[in-house]
Amino acid sequence: MRLLNITLFILFLCSFYAESTEHSVKNSAINARVQIKDINQVLSAQNVGTLVVTTNRYSKDIQSICTGILIADDYLMTAAHCVVDHMTGEGALNVEFFPQYLGQGKQIRSRVFVENGWVHKQYLATDYKNILQFKNGLVSLNRKPYASDLAILKVTSSQTGYGLGKQFGYVAPIAAEEVLTTKKPNVSLLSYPADKDGNTLWYQQCHLTGHKSLIGSFDCQVYSGSSGAGLLIKTPNSDKDRVLGIVSSSSDNGLSGGAVLFSTEIIQDIQNIIKNRTESLRNFSAVSFKTKPRTYVHIENLCKKEIIAMVYSEENNEAQAIVSESKIPVNTSMMFNNIQSRTWYSHIRDLEGKPYNLGRDIFLDIENKSYSFKKNVIPYRNIGNGSIFYGDYFLKVYCI
Repeated sequence: MRLLNITLFILFLCSFYAESTEHSVKNSAINARVQIKDINQVLSAQNVGTLVVTTNRYSKDIQSICTGILIADDYLMTAAHCVVDHMTGEGALNVEFFPQYLGQGKQIRSRVFVENGWVHKQYLATDYKNILQFKNGLVSLNRKPYASDLAILKVTSSQTGYGLGKQFGYVAPIAAEEVLTTKKPNVSLLSYPADKDGNTLWYQQCHLTGHKSLIGSFDCQVYSGSSGAGLLIKTPNSDKDRVLGIVSSSSDNGLSGGAVLFSTEIIQDIQNIIKNRTESLRNFSAVSFKTKPRTYVHIENLCKKEIIAMVYSEENNEAQAIVSESKIPVNTSMMFNNIQSRTWYSHIRDLEGKPYNLGRDIFLDIENKSYSFKKNVIPYRNIGNGSIFYGDYFLKVYCI
């Protein structure tokens, strides 16, 4: 056991992405949005997640947020403008997908590091040039939608080796001409709108108010963060959702939006990608992302009271080592970004000072007080397939 003198760094439960400013407008004519607080609250919520994207090296400290929906065992769909660097027309620098994400402090699944995908050829050739991208990498939603604003991403878990759609299920896409047989059909939306705090998931039912040249207009509310969401429709005589199109733009100060609807030809391309017949593609080109797999540590509070967590990881230069401390509310998890090694140490106690997750592997001297820490080791390889462990590691704390 060692006694070390450590600097204390206090963490607050905060968002890991840059929020954009949007106008929040209430309108009684639009169905109210409902926050998804339980992943089983709405069936298709199990097949949705948030995309966190770093556009390029000039915006490396700014992460934009979009929505993605699983459409097959190994694939999701989103908007092309979410994953393209509009300065170059190439794939974004870093793309990570968080399945079944319910908001800040409510992450229950490990992220997937997206390295490959397909984007509509016309978007990569010309249409991306018409999209306003700010210096911080964020993209304006207040514009006309393009029928080429479509992307398909491969999402395979590095921890299990399985596609996320195979693990959690998916919502199959459908061509517009198969289901648009009535005026103003009912549709729905599951997305992560930026006018709501904490990157939370919201559900809304609304109507498809019109469609022309594979661009559909609908009266669900759309804000930054909703880009890439699947516009959902139920087929006749079925309670199951199908993906009719992908949200591309916002209008009327967020009170309505535009979506790219799927044609029969696009559906055929989607099926060819799913079946790995990419030589037959007519509308999509392969893209790659320079996403770097990493490991992240979370402490999840499953006690019936608030706890205080302190974590420490050994670095090459112990003189610069830092202990991070955070209060973690009940049924909430906290991610500790400063852990850079697979061996790390934790000290957990309640507000009265009673310790949990007991361990005396090292003692750290922090602000003239000594604390005992327990050693934790993130597995180097995944059990089963033997691949290197990347993603989110959760330490669950129970107060017994």
